[in-house]
Amino acid sequence: MKEKHNRGLRPAIQGDLDALCGIYSVVNALYWLHPGLRRKPLFRALVSFFSQHYDIADCLITGTESAQLDALLNFLQSRRESRWPFHFHKPFAQTRGLTTRDILAQCRNWLAQHPDRVVLLGDQYHWSVVSHMDSKWMYFFDSGSYTRVRQRYWSLRARPGGHQLFRQAIWFIEKGEADDENA
Repeated sequence: MKEKHNRGLRPAIQGDLDALCGIYSVVNALYWLHPGLRRKPLFRALVSFFSQHYDIADCLITGTESAQLDALLNFLQSRRESRWPFHFHKPFAQTRGLTTRDILAQCRNWLAQHPDRVVLLGDQYHWSVVSHMDSKWMYFFDSGSYTRVRQRYWSLRARPGGHQLFRQAIWFIEKGEADDENA
């Protein structure tokens, strides 16, 4: 048998060459809330919607903006609400005067109230889903490499080596109740 050598090379993996983490974060948030959801059809529906309203090539290269994720979530809520119900809101988008510690504490408290909740958030590099938090860590259900990150690395201000929080890029998402006729 021929011995294979990779010469220290690493193959490209999803996310290395594309910037679809915004779409993946929406899929992962809904999948966390509804484990029976089929992800591939949901992904296709999101990409189809996105390509009808935005430049999909721009999304692939530069990523997704907060307003575009709002549009995706609104689209899903209007089209998939009866089968995979969820509710979402942006608790910090219009709020001023909160510190990083305040925001993270509110995220932690909100997640701790019920297991069928997630926080979708974006930093300067990546969109992801926070599944739970403790006093020191944020735990992710992520399409990339995030598994857990210490809360002290997050800030509302840009810092070298840190993750910057953006008030308008934090969604609280929770599982809704299924309609009786569709349950």
